[in-house]
Amino acid sequence: MSVTVVIPTYNEVVGITMILPKIKREWADEWFLIDGGSKDGTIVEAQKLGFKVILQQTRGLGAAYREAVNVAKSDYVLFFHPDGNCEVDNIPKLIKTATEGDYDIVQISRFGKNGKSDDDTLVTAFGNRMFSFLVNTFFGGQLTDALYGYKIIKKNVFLDLNLDGEFQSAEQQVSIRAIKRKLKMCEIDGREPKRLGGEAKMKPLSTGFLLSKQIIKEFIHWKF
Repeated sequence: MSVTVVIPTYNEVVGITMILPKIKREWADEWFLIDGGSKDGTIVEAQKLGFKVILQQTRGLGAAYREAVNVAKSDYVLFFHPDGNCEVDNIPKLIKTATEGDYDIVQISRFGKNGKSDDDTLVTAFGNRMFSFLVNTFFGGQLTDALYGYKIIKKNVFLDLNLDGEFQSAEQQVSIRAIKRKLKMCEIDGREPKRLGGEAKMKPLSTGFLLSKQIIKEFIHWKF
């Protein structure tokens, strides 16, 4: 089974220069950045390291995912964020678990028994756990972490989920619709390190509103 690693970026030059050199290209069959209009040298530095860069046509993380999956050539797509929040060593673990177990989705969990987040504040830690609880309660899931974007998914499964969420609502929507479809999923406990450089793009109040609205909408409109 082949694997494409997609690296969404927007002004992540610090992470690019510190994180991407740690990657072993033999782990996957295809690698590329999907860039949302970086102005800080992200694209130049990535190209210096030999990574292909695709320019995103529409705004938002969800749009980046959808555009990237449409051009990915592999059976599986792995989403890796180069902002420091994703540990590089989990890339081969995700690939090995997904391909050997024939899982539809395998994702890293920050809140499993051996998981940990060094990046959470009191507010975000509460929010992440609360929305994971709500996703499980409303849709019948058993996920320990419904909002983390470090995951690998079968390309045909991603396309079948017909996603339209943005930013963290894109991550939550994957979890919700995967539970609805009773997909074969697996979580691997892992650590979320602190972010490197740049500004965190998540705003707690507005993000919380969007996530709440999405849960209600997905519950009312169960079929998709």
